[in-house]
Amino acid sequence: MSSRPADTVAHLADYLWWLLPTFLKKKERRLALTGTLIDILGGVLGDARTTLTEVVPQLLAATATAEYLDRLARQRAVFRGVGESDGSLRTRVLAALAIKRLGGTLPGMAQGLATLGYVVEVLETYRGTPHWSHFLVRILGWDGVVTDQRVFYDTVRRLKPAHTRTVYECQIPATWDDWEGGETPREFDDGGTLDDFLPTP
Repeated sequence: MSSRPADTVAHLADYLWWLLPTFLKKKERRLALTGTLIDILGGVLGDARTTLTEVVPQLLAATATAEYLDRLARQRAVFRGVGESDGSLRTRVLAALAIKRLGGTLPGMAQGLATLGYVVEVLETYRGTPHWSHFLVRILGWDGVVTDQRVFYDTVRRLKPAHTRTVYECQIPATWDDWEGGETPREFDDGGTLDDFLPTP
């Protein structure tokens, strides 16, 4: 085995066996009691390494509250909105990496918005027309956690391909203020919380 550090070795048991002095490796590894112990210990340490490198950072964001969650959010360039709940901010913090990674494609837009709890359909309905740079975002569902519509619009702006424009169509009038200003609200009155009207084509 090469002299690579432990964090570059896929199976820590192999690394531990390599570290043993020669007198403890006189038998073939699969036949030696030492080899069995090394395999067991390597498995435990491998699981611990996986936890430390992959699970713990997510758990911190998933369990932090109040100012501790705000600190984690700032590290990801995410900031709490006025009156925003911990649940909403936590969703945005956990989604930040996915949104950054998925930007620039229409399929990526649907996936990125899904991390915030929105079910959308992204369509190129204007292809072949003078409005070829427009695309349609049809909002089909929403889990109600991230309640600030400005977050939705900002996320679309960050996810959309460059030099394109968005047209919105809302299919969930019971949860979004998609009626026009001055109209009598039909099914849902949020008391002015979500008064950024969604334009429809």
